Amino acid sequence: MGPDHSMSQNPGLSAWDARWIDVLLVVMVMFAVLPSGFSWREVDDAAVIAEGSVEFKLQWGSLFALSIYVAYRHLALAVDYLRSLNPFLLLMLAVAFAGVVWSPVPETTLKKVVQFAGLIVFSLAVHTDGKPWVHWIKMLQLALVAIMLASVVAAIGFPSLGIDSYFGYAWRGVLSGKNTLGGTAALSVILWPALWRHGGLSRAKLWSGLGLSVLCVVMSTSSTAVTIMALGLVVYGLLGWQHVRSTLWLLRLIVVMGMVLLLSAFLFYVAEARFPERTEVLEPFANLFGKSADLTGRSDIWAPLAIETEKHWLLGIGYGAFWLGPGSASQPILDSLPWIPYQAHNGYLDLLNELGAVGATLFAGLLLWHVHELFQMLRFDRTGAAVFAAIQATLLVSNMTESALFRGVTFQFCLFTLVCVSTSAALRRHQSQHLLTEPRVTPTRRPATALGSGRGS
Repeated sequence: MGPDHSMSQNPGLSAWDARWIDVLLVVMVMFAVLPSGFSWREVDDAAVIAEGSVEFKLQWGSLFALSIYVAYRHLALAVDYLRSLNPFLLLMLAVAFAGVVWSPVPETTLKKVVQFAGLIVFSLAVHTDGKPWVHWIKMLQLALVAIMLASVVAAIGFPSLGIDSYFGYAWRGVLSGKNTLGGTAALSVILWPALWRHGGLSRAKLWSGLGLSVLCVVMSTSSTAVTIMALGLVVYGLLGWQHVRSTLWLLRLIVVMGMVLLLSAFLFYVAEARFPERTEVLEPFANLFGKSADLTGRSDIWAPLAIETEKHWLLGIGYGAFWLGPGSASQPILDSLPWIPYQAHNGYLDLLNELGAVGATLFAGLLLWHVHELFQMLRFDRTGAAVFAAIQATLLVSNMTESALFRGVTFQFCLFTLVCVSTSAALRRHQSQHLLTEPRVTPTRRPATALGSGRGS
């Protein structure tokens, strides 16, 4: 089924409001993708990491202030979208806020909660224009293209800035690292087919855009970016084009894949009298991309982190209160490692550590609710639901090796929140339009009968 163009614009939207919303989208991408504070130096000051630089505060403070202004200008619509929002996202915000009470650094936790709430307000403000999802996807892609073009110029013309010499000739462009450039370009690759299928994109723009995006993925030499790009295209292809007539084709595909996995585990147990270990499962996939089964030493962090998580397993230590460098709650882990990490390199372990079992359970509920919304959206806007699912799949997979979700204002978390709000908003608009266009049935009065027509009968 084609995209939903119902309620394509807010009748009360002025030209200036529309421009401000476009500015919000472009500025968000720039702030989230480019180095914090537009500084390309390495930051190892724990105070800066915990509190944020002055430039960082000015950037995101202005973005959130503009988001509040736009949402206030169309308060009724923003509140309507808020009411239809995934309830587990709001519950996670509430739990994060409650963590201020027991956090070892309540000021830092409160700042992270404000950022979390700010991203929700930003996402709501973006949708007060009432336009379909394709509009904000176009603005997002426009910003990504500008960043990639600047990165190509930096890599070719200013190699001291655009080349990450530590990894040979890997491009990082105007971004902080090669993986950041690769991940950004991989997302752009996924968006091009959706824009093409929606219409309004010429073949010249499609192929030149795809060429630019793939060039940045390849030259970044990021295996993670290649994985994300492939995964996103596969998910989009499966959901965007229904090749099987049965409406249960996807469910059957999942069941078959599950049976294959169970059968493989059973055969391994019969042959070895044990189940495969984590490294044995990861090694074949890791070797495909030149990685070790321990994910290049990342797993060295996880064992001591599990010990720390057990100390506050129910409610967590506090949102954003753990990885703050030397002297912080992560010091026991720093003592066991030859380097200083500022994350667990697994977003789900960080989520469990900071928000506890309660937060992890709410996150599982958030995902289940979101998947349910996406399947509802498939009924009236297959392309939109497919591109949303592709984006979320790549974010969830990349969060296994890099803590990105629920980590302040990372680009991944900005995008995750925006897609969650976009899905709920699309459903709300569709329901509103359905109620408006649904024909009203006027009840007809039955003719009086001989038995019951008279008053005195």
